[in-house]
Amino acid sequence: MYQIAVCDDDRTDLSRTVCLTKRILDEAGVPCHVDSYGDGLPLLKEIQRGRSFDLLLLDVRMAGLDGMALAAELKDRPARPDVVFISVDRDMALQGYHVDARRYLAKPVEPEQLREALLYCYGEAGKRTARRDDLLLPTASGEVRVSVRDIRYAETWERAARISTPAGFLETRLRLGELAGLLPEQFLYCHRTVLVNLDYVRRVGHGELELRGGCILPVSRYRVQEVQRKLLEMLNR
Repeated sequence: MYQIAVCDDDRTDLSRTVCLTKRILDEAGVPCHVDSYGDGLPLLKEIQRGRSFDLLLLDVRMAGLDGMALAAELKDRPARPDVVFISVDRDMALQGYHVDARRYLAKPVEPEQLREALLYCYGEAGKRTARRDDLLLPTASGEVRVSVRDIRYAETWERAARISTPAGFLETRLRLGELAGLLPEQFLYCHRTVLVNLDYVRRVGHGELELRGGCILPVSRYRVQEVQRKLLEMLNR
């Protein structure tokens, strides 16, 4: 599911962009979910709390936190979403390059220009996903290729980390934090020493969670709410 947020403090423009985005991607056969925001600050807070978006369509000039400032806040995040600016202020277009904006569209946005931007960003997201389907992990016997989908969880092991797969355990030379930086959003710390693939979680209980297949992992009381929230978010997509 392609996750999009549209942010514009003009209600008419916001509604039009949301409707156009849904229509264009529906016609292109792209499954998507589009959320709308009238202010950049609530959107930023959602992202900081762990909400994940693939694409942000941002008005440049808004009361409060505007689109340019929001994009700047997200610029150094390791898995930041693509950004497309939409604004009447054409003079701001060059500044978009400083925050790695994919496109800059003038208001009123033309459907064909929006179509090109959406499908371009969707294609780029697909390339990134494909690159992350497999990992090449350093081990004592050399580099080993592992499918991300096969990783059930990873844990601190001696001075590095080991991962659990259907084929058994694989010890890697990477530390758990280094491994976490290579994995997509469905991987979450359930404990300071355990990183779990939420796709495998069957049940969250008191102090533990159960994976499909019956494996039991510890879940910290400081992290249980985050695990539950993320699971619910994934179910609602």
